[in-house]
Amino acid sequence: MNAEKKTQVRTTSDNVRELIDICQRQNELIFATRKRLFKLEHNFRLSIAGVSITLITTGLMGLVVSYG
Repeated sequence: MNAEKKTQVRTTSDNVRELIDICQRQNELIFATRKRLFKLEHNFRLSIAGVSITLITTGLMGLVVSYG
């Protein structure tokens, strides 16, 4: 009976360690994904700013040429 309890305790502690390892791997994946999404959002904002500046400059140049 005592050996059976020890086996159950070992199994339970092994299960807990395995669950902790799985949670740590999930956290690493979550943080890696968040980091990647942050970079994509930053690049998207820079792209939008660049396109906006280009379009505004082109529009102003068109107005200068047509009314110049």
